[in-house]
Amino acid sequence: MFAMTFFWETFFGQLLAFVTFFAFPAIQYLILNRFSHKTGITELWYLPAFGFRLVIRNIPGKYTLSEIKNKTFLRQKIEANSGSSVATLLDTVLLEKDDFFLFPNYDQIILSFRIEGQSKDELKFIQTDKIGNVLQEFSLNSFDSIITDYSATVENFLNFDVKLLRRVEISTEALISCWQNSKEYNVEKRIDHAIKMTNVS
Repeated sequence: MFAMTFFWETFFGQLLAFVTFFAFPAIQYLILNRFSHKTGITELWYLPAFGFRLVIRNIPGKYTLSEIKNKTFLRQKIEANSGSSVATLLDTVLLEKDDFFLFPNYDQIILSFRIEGQSKDELKFIQTDKIGNVLQEFSLNSFDSIITDYSATVENFLNFDVKLLRRVEISTEALISCWQNSKEYNVEKRIDHAIKMTNVS
């Protein structure tokens, strides 16, 4: 009887130790990792004074992001043809940037730009700085989409390294729609329909 009691006490003691040191932290990590999918969401905004801003949204956030890296480029897809059985992707890098931190109550601007022209056939994509100064411009017909890849670490009190890896894509068709809408409303506005975001992790 004593041996059986000792066995069960030892068993439950080891089980409790396992839960405490391994399972519970793992469960906390999984919960935090799941919740982090709502952290650092990318949004596109239109500001009449400056144009369009693609941002990592953290004004309403509760967590600090660290080790933020992003790369933004224009992509043109050349379809497969009689001389090539596979499509070819041509990328033009607009910018690459590293930042140490993004605190709650702040957004990080990834890309600032304007779409200008009198008709859909002659629209230009104009990359600008934060206050609207022109950096470079491209014909909207010269590429198919804007792509931003970015990564960040979510700082948390559990001290787990939760990594965000995301790709954001805006097609030229979405840019044309943004241009049309901005001519109509011309007020500060978040544009929800233009962005396609993929969580890599």
